[in-house]
Amino acid sequence: HGAPAAEEDVDEVDAREQRRTARRDTAVAKVFGKRPWEELNGFEKVRVKTAEIFEFRVVDLTIITLVLVYTCFIFAGLTLETNDCDDTSQTLEEFLYNVVFVWVDLAFLALFLVEILLKVFAYGHKYLLNFVNIFDTTIVVVSFFFTLFSLTTDNSSNVIVRVLRLGRIIRVLLIMNKLNRSREGLTKLKYASLESGVEAPVYKVLNLLQELASRLENQTDKRNIAWIVDVIGSDRLYQAVVDLHGKGDLDEETAEWLNSQYKITEAKDEKEDRRASTAPRRASLASMAQRDAGDDDHAHGAKMYGIRTLTPPQRKELDELMASVDSWEFDVFKLYDASGGMPLVPLVLTIFQRHNLFDTFRIAPEELSKVMHKIQAGYSAVPYHNRIHAADVTQTLYSLIIGDAVSQHIGDLEVLAAVLAAAVHDYGHPGLNNLFHVKNKLEVAILYNDQAVLENMHICKSWAILTNPEHDLFRSLNPADYSQVRELMVAMILGTDMSGHFSELAHFMTKTSSNGFEEKSPANTKMILKMALHCSDVSNPAKGADLCIPWAVRVMNEFFMQGDKEKEVGMNVSPFMDRETTVISKCQGGFIKIIVTPLYEAWQAFAQSDTGNVAVECCKMNQEAWMNGGEDRIERWLEEKSLTLEHKMLTEHGVERDELCSLPPVMAGQEKYYYPVVVNMRLASGSTSSVQPLGAEPPITTGGSKKAGGASKEALV
Repeated sequence: HGAPAAEEDVDEVDAREQRRTARRDTAVAKVFGKRPWEELNGFEKVRVKTAEIFEFRVVDLTIITLVLVYTCFIFAGLTLETNDCDDTSQTLEEFLYNVVFVWVDLAFLALFLVEILLKVFAYGHKYLLNFVNIFDTTIVVVSFFFTLFSLTTDNSSNVIVRVLRLGRIIRVLLIMNKLNRSREGLTKLKYASLESGVEAPVYKVLNLLQELASRLENQTDKRNIAWIVDVIGSDRLYQAVVDLHGKGDLDEETAEWLNSQYKITEAKDEKEDRRASTAPRRASLASMAQRDAGDDDHAHGAKMYGIRTLTPPQRKELDELMASVDSWEFDVFKLYDASGGMPLVPLVLTIFQRHNLFDTFRIAPEELSKVMHKIQAGYSAVPYHNRIHAADVTQTLYSLIIGDAVSQHIGDLEVLAAVLAAAVHDYGHPGLNNLFHVKNKLEVAILYNDQAVLENMHICKSWAILTNPEHDLFRSLNPADYSQVRELMVAMILGTDMSGHFSELAHFMTKTSSNGFEEKSPANTKMILKMALHCSDVSNPAKGADLCIPWAVRVMNEFFMQGDKEKEVGMNVSPFMDRETTVISKCQGGFIKIIVTPLYEAWQAFAQSDTGNVAVECCKMNQEAWMNGGEDRIERWLEEKSLTLEHKMLTEHGVERDELCSLPPVMAGQEKYYYPVVVNMRLASGSTSSVQPLGAEPPITTGGSKKAGGASKEALV
């Protein structure tokens, strides 16, 4: 029992040693260039150790905090000095200024002076070769002198008053310089803090470049470093670009051929061409709040929601729900009830109506309704990846993309693509993950070469419905707009493949940190919308407990369904999918900590929105609740809400109207997208739901024995 703990201790020691060595090597490089540590004498090693102090993140943070506090202190002191000059009768203020303020000011300046002395000792003459460092040192020393001068002289002399006023000006210069240096330190801290969430070498590269830029005097070199950072934070690092007017001497026909065959293009032309077709609609999303959905011709009845069987109470409830369709705490389960089990149709129609997409793209509401009914029917009746999840992701994505930071990058065409991508993103999901398909060599995995198996299937199958000649939603788009919608939707849906989570997140965070999203470009728009859909797809822990817990129950049910099937076919059970051993709180808490919280922190770093703040806080709250609440969290919530595990919020997965429910047993390989094992499992179940609820017994295994399972702590420990 002690071996794993010992291994963890060894790993932690190794990690600390690696960090210490990295700090030492960085300090050596800054002080002595390429000289190795082993060749340094004792005095030189002391200098390196001193320089190493400034490589600690806590030291940077402490200096920044001191500067910010000193800023507030100085401006408060300047105000106090002014009041003192205006009213000499304020003896208390005179005392505060002459005694307290001056001594505290002296203490701050002494700390800054110690910092400078340590850096001069560590870096030697290199430190004083930098003009900014000389300026900083001069101001600190002069300010320190004036402060001492004010303690040892009589302030009544006119000459002394003028000198002290000069001291105030110098203090302001000191503050401006310190704030500028602190801003550089904050950039450095920003890259370092990102690394704590996701380990990626790119952050170390950015740190080194930022450190190099801060020590350069030549402005051209600084601009070159800034350009390098921008390229690293974009998709242009390995992008081939044609220069039609350069030494390559390529004609336009050759350049067009290269672009069509090899994706080599002139970047400027691409940006202009791709945006030209959508320019007239560019400002539409930003003005969305000024549109009144109630003024639309289709504001009432079945034409608005696409459901002709709605009762008056249901229509009234839908009206109330759709009024807050952009709310982060939108209750999709209420939408499911109010829509009679068809949540996706009224949701998508409402968003289209809000943005006048029907008129903009000449789409008839009746056509969209038919398409969404078919898409909705294609969602399997599994616990998690069902039509309710599709509606939840679509609404969540909508609440993310209407924020100011995103709306600057998108217009109506992008809203069209994003909403439809969210609506179809899990079309036909069988409740078993990509790895299950690949390991079992199923037809759909072979078809897509084991790469993003389900995601490729979702977009392929749903695209056939969206572009069916009977109700083609894109028939009015010109070729450029059609290509852009297709490109965005494919990229967004493929971006929900969790195998690419960390690389995509690192790319997005790098782009944000390097201010790469300040430019409005097709590449930036695509990256933003990919991240928005990815965030929406795993958004349940980023919402309140009343939404987080029901979805947690559902996803664990689906995990356990796969675990049961893996046992049945003789596979090793995937992590967190064995109903007999899985600790739900550990699964949920770990997923939030490792995946969801860093994801939403990265999104908020870009979006800077109230919604993002709420999402991050909910992530932390739910993570702490799962970690500290243990396995009792679900039971406590059920008791608080007077619910049971059999409540429809946890067990209804949608009316099973997809093609799977009517398929007879088929031979392996006959159906290219859905596989026999799922069809047979459904037929054998004899019910509209093909899965076991949390707490129910699993199906009989191939060995014929039954094993108890459930949500109770006894079954999970």
